[in-house]
Amino acid sequence: MEKAIIERVQNILNKPLQDIKTIEKISHDAFFKDYLKKNTPVKITKMMDHWKARELWSLDYFEKIGKDKETYMYKGNIRQNDTNWHFGAFQDYLNEIRSENTDTYLGNMPIAAMFPELLEHVDFSLISKNTVRNSTSLWIGPPGTLTGWHTDRLANNILALIEGRKLVFLVNPKDSNDMYPSEKYEPGSRLSDVNMEDFNASKHAKFKDVNVQYTIINPGEMLFIPQTWWHCVYGLDVSISSNNFAFTPIDNFKMKTSELIKRKLHNMGLYSTKNCVCHYINDEGKRVIR
Repeated sequence: MEKAIIERVQNILNKPLQDIKTIEKISHDAFFKDYLKKNTPVKITKMMDHWKARELWSLDYFEKIGKDKETYMYKGNIRQNDTNWHFGAFQDYLNEIRSENTDTYLGNMPIAAMFPELLEHVDFSLISKNTVRNSTSLWIGPPGTLTGWHTDRLANNILALIEGRKLVFLVNPKDSNDMYPSEKYEPGSRLSDVNMEDFNASKHAKFKDVNVQYTIINPGEMLFIPQTWWHCVYGLDVSISSNNFAFTPIDNFKMKTSELIKRKLHNMGLYSTKNCVCHYINDEGKRVIR
């Protein structure tokens, strides 16, 4: 699957794809100095061996601990395509993913709310040591999931693979004008109109000259995605991953002021209500927040 995706993306671009820098290990201070402070991405391959998640997490494990849970899931690429949220039994969605013949994605599930005990199974201290607020999420999906082009705006992000693999493409924020920012709203994010599955060469011609980096994240590896970096993520296998959104003091202040105001106005139907990722229309035709 990965070869076909990489080849298709390369055929869109006028410039060769570039490898994301990869290292094995790094100290907390060196990570802060060389990557977090410089807003530079890096893949780290040997700093998850002590994680309890690597020992315990599997579809079977989540089936046991999630038998009484309900959650949201989405289908397809909700960032460039239509919003498509559903709410139901966590186990039912796991069974869909187990079949692999689905595009069901249990994405961005807040661990602190759903499975607070799992926070002891991961270690994002590499980034949390130098930030003031952190939010940890869980992602479970089948092969073929797609998280389309977006930035995490104010958040620095570390994505860690427990099971399966993911193919990630990155674009420097210096190329933001060529990423065709979208009017579609997602709290805390900035979306692009560029659709990798249905690329419009005439409408998004400047994207073809963007410098795109890429890597495959394997089990036991993590990728640092700095704030404002555009990223697009494909699930290559049945995958289980966790990520940590981290905020520096100044970014946390911005999040609690301007971003929070935008979010509240949006939820009240007073800001960017025509098209968004966070609401869906229920069976009664009402606009509902997930």
